[in-house]
Amino acid sequence: MYSIAKFGTIQKYFKMHDRIQILQKSFERLHIDSLFISDQYNVSYLTGFVGLSPNEREGFLFVTKREAYLLTFPTSYGLYPKKEREFKTLCITYDIRLSDHLEKILQKSHSQSMGVEKQNLTLSEFESLSKKLSVRLKRTEGIVENLRVIKTREEIGKIKIASEVADRAFSYILKKVSKGVCEKELAIEIESFIKRNSDDVSFPPIVAIDESSAIPHYMSGTKRRVQKGSLILLDFGAKFKGYCSDMTRVIFYKTPSFQKRKMYETVFAAQKKALNALTAGISASSVDKIARKIIEETGFPPYPHGLGHGVGCAIHEAPRLKKGSKEKLGKNMVVTVEPGIYIEDYGGVRIEDLVVLRSKGAEILTKSTKEMIIL
Repeated sequence: MYSIAKFGTIQKYFKMHDRIQILQKSFERLHIDSLFISDQYNVSYLTGFVGLSPNEREGFLFVTKREAYLLTFPTSYGLYPKKEREFKTLCITYDIRLSDHLEKILQKSHSQSMGVEKQNLTLSEFESLSKKLSVRLKRTEGIVENLRVIKTREEIGKIKIASEVADRAFSYILKKVSKGVCEKELAIEIESFIKRNSDDVSFPPIVAIDESSAIPHYMSGTKRRVQKGSLILLDFGAKFKGYCSDMTRVIFYKTPSFQKRKMYETVFAAQKKALNALTAGISASSVDKIARKIIEETGFPPYPHGLGHGVGCAIHEAPRLKKGSKEKLGKNMVVTVEPGIYIEDYGGVRIEDLVVLRSKGAEILTKSTKEMIIL
């Protein structure tokens, strides 16, 4: 769990070495002498190097009390500057393995303990390092993620640009919707537009037509096509300089049924009330409760996910706006607000905005209209 009081001052830090210094200052409290960072999002956050695949092991950051080292492989070693003031770059080879580099640094820094990221390092990796290194390994949780929760002005600026690209993608895709077009064709159009106008997509775009939209994280296919009265759910985001955006809109092709209209209007009302309640200091669970109550009181089933989540380097990160959460929302956190209604074998409606929390309310970063669109 993160602490706003503990990390609330990080807004004034912009440079990478400041983030590393904040990390180093936490070592005494955590009873560690060094920290091995394997989560690729955390490596990017602390070094400023974007593009590391979260599903690969392309680079590691090793931080001692006084120094920091970026360790990477020959395939990408040339991408990184060798004389960065914030850290030194080392190459992992067949002759000098990762554990060799770590052991040498541990000896040099007189470290007796090394923290590892419990939620990222696999059991086999943990066991391997335990055998090869001479120090005690300590499992840690959420150390860097805690720093990432509250965004700096620079980070928010990047997220705003990513949101602007997503808004433009929405305007673009409206012109591509026609009778007979399938989900995958529309998803490809969205992805292509975003990649032409930003660094990448935040995640593979979701285009769900009619019954498919009842599955919150659906995978777009070629089976379902737009027809008269279709409900079309569009969930996508852009990535700019390592930071994501996220939005969902639902549109209709020709006149929707009464039930589909009612679903849309209910979700719209639930989201509006939740957005109006959002402000720094409110509990994450209470915002979720506000939206959930409106949907349930209208007679629809409760949505099977949380109201929202943090967005930053990763498309899903802390905080989580969900039932039972004890987290408090703080100023300059960036979160989604995305209530929904899902009816199996019929369809689903979800409306999602990306917002940054301010001291008095929330600033909505996604600007696309949420008024009902009928094409």
